[in-house]
Amino acid sequence: MSAAVAPVAPAAAPAAPPATPSTAPPTGLSPPPLSPPLISPSALPSGAGTPEVSMVEASDFTGVTFTPELWMQRRHWALEVLRKEGIRSVLDLGCGPGSLLQTLVIPPQTIAERPIAKDGDLPEGRELFITRVTAVDQEPGVMASAMKTLEPTGAPRWETLNTELWLGGIERYNARLEGYQSIVALELIEHLDPHILSRFGVVTLGTYRPKLMLVSTPNFDFNSKFPDHEHDDCPKRGFADPTGRTDRVFRHSDHKIEMTYKEFRNWAMAAAADWGYEVEVSGVGISSKPSYYEGKDGRQGKPIYASNTAVFRLTTGVPMRSPRSVRTVELPFARGVSEAMHPHRLAAKFIHPVTETPSPGAPLAPAQVEEAVITAFSHVSTSNLSLSELWGLPGVAAACAGSKRHLVSSLGGWGNCAPLDGASGAFEVVRAENGLEVRRK
Repeated sequence: MSAAVAPVAPAAAPAAPPATPSTAPPTGLSPPPLSPPLISPSALPSGAGTPEVSMVEASDFTGVTFTPELWMQRRHWALEVLRKEGIRSVLDLGCGPGSLLQTLVIPPQTIAERPIAKDGDLPEGRELFITRVTAVDQEPGVMASAMKTLEPTGAPRWETLNTELWLGGIERYNARLEGYQSIVALELIEHLDPHILSRFGVVTLGTYRPKLMLVSTPNFDFNSKFPDHEHDDCPKRGFADPTGRTDRVFRHSDHKIEMTYKEFRNWAMAAAADWGYEVEVSGVGISSKPSYYEGKDGRQGKPIYASNTAVFRLTTGVPMRSPRSVRTVELPFARGVSEAMHPHRLAAKFIHPVTETPSPGAPLAPAQVEEAVITAFSHVSTSNLSLSELWGLPGVAAACAGSKRHLVSSLGGWGNCAPLDGASGAFEVVRAENGLEVRRK
């Protein structure tokens, strides 16, 4: 996940992608530049090997555990923010083998629509309606795993998903990485050399200008969980700051920086001010032996999280700095200076096609939807089903053209799904303990 550009073996003749290349840009976006040839699979390592485990996540060393595991908590945090913000396209920087990508490519159960809600209650949760995912990493060894994660699986889809995988460092501009609503960089910036970290905000916030950017990075304050540095084998298991700027012992051999919460907050606020963003700084990862910052008057303060987090949101303000020098521009006196000069290489490109076909004329009228529900109930020996169970039975989703809201409205409505006229009223939708339930009257 380090951003220093890794050398790539000379590519063999470009191989055809496993799936048909995408040509149409997402609605509302300008078409990106044409794709370069794909890297030949023979030019990439076949596997990433065994990843190094951060010291904080090695319970035999620190004596603390995380439930769920820390990497899962970070991923859950990112997904929850993306869902809440209604993000439709994601650029994953420092994607690694693809832990976040695994969830981003999961197809939603429905078409893109508002969540079913009542007075702030969202019994069915929020879906993530992603139509475009691109991943970038500078390590050739993770390409095979990330590529496999992005491959189409034939899973049911109501909407096309386009995916790309790029090999290269994040410090260089790539025109095809513009136009994404969100950038996600989980546990990336601590791997960046100082001169590359200084360009991180310039490239991401200043040039790509996403609506939203999510960043997580280790919280050095949490490293008090390490055994005393004067005892045990901490010098062998921890890692001295390789830059020589501090006397800190880091969690991972490739870390170039680990910031305290205060240092990270200052860094994030400065980046936000430079590029016309507002930022929300917090953290994720409370261990089995939680610790806390000291509060006012000696009271217990905020938890000391294992990872610092920042949510950058684009404002209407004008950036205080100009990132124009980041973009490669073909100048009249320097022919050939173009995007092709940067080190990014396209490793994979896929289309996940639509597989779900609505019934003719769908969404059907409420009476016809009710008939589909009656047919579905005839195949089960119960008078009530969860909304999700009913949705998964043959014919129901197709009759509603993928709209779960239309199903609820056709069965009498609930919350912000107003009832539709036309059905006999044989069913009702009610709030149950684990979500919405459809009951036969």
